[in-house]
Amino acid sequence: MASGSKTVKFQGSFAVYDAGGVASPNKTIKDLNLVVGQVQSSDPMCIPGVSTDFPVPFGAITLGKRIYIKTDQSVTIKFNQNTDTGFSWKGEGVISSEDGVTAVFITTGANDTNVEIVVAGD
Repeated sequence: MASGSKTVKFQGSFAVYDAGGVASPNKTIKDLNLVVGQVQSSDPMCIPGVSTDFPVPFGAITLGKRIYIKTDQSVTIKFNQNTDTGFSWKGEGVISSEDGVTAVFITTGANDTNVEIVVAGD
């Protein structure tokens, strides 16, 4: 974990291409100026199969503003409280929250799951 004034930057595009190679819709994702106080990196992390509501380490971060998540197996992710239903996730992406995420819980399937998570926040 590192603390201090840090700027989170990520950019990319979300596009769907038809058979002719035309992108529609084509949405630009650009987030280049969020200032946070701390970063907690937990990668790579291997969560054992059949784990329920594994709490992702946040270190001293109380509000995660941008969370990068990558998994190699399908998992169920819950934000803020482990009593929610959660949703299925497999792959790579970024969760943005201006209000802040206070906790992330991961439930794995039958297989051990490799997870990479970076939490940036205050």
